[in-house]
Amino acid sequence: MRTVFKRLFLFSVFAGIFYLSHRPSIALIPPLFPFQDKVYHFVEFFIFGLALWINRDLFGNKYQWYIVVLLGVGWAGLDEIHQSFVPGRDCSFGDFLADVTGIAVSLFFLKIRSRHISKNTT
Repeated sequence: MRTVFKRLFLFSVFAGIFYLSHRPSIALIPPLFPFQDKVYHFVEFFIFGLALWINRDLFGNKYQWYIVVLLGVGWAGLDEIHQSFVPGRDCSFGDFLADVTGIAVSLFFLKIRSRHISKNTT
């Protein structure tokens, strides 16, 4: 049952990113500070990195770290390309960079945490 929830979380994050990217405008909150949209991208892909890490068992044992990173960066790139076809949206390298940074930060902290946990259990 736990596996079902893990997969559902990953699918929900995939679907959520696609849904938000397909909207012509994401003016949910009026701009409060410069580069607010970059923060949204960072948080969105931070959560995506978390979802990928939780589901890393899908990718075997040997190369799962690399596959998780490649999937995250690849999805970020596809997300930006997708936005270039949505009226009112554009493909932005700054958004891509915020996406990749969100993934990298989440995976960095999760990797450190998993190392810390494995040291304490041995």
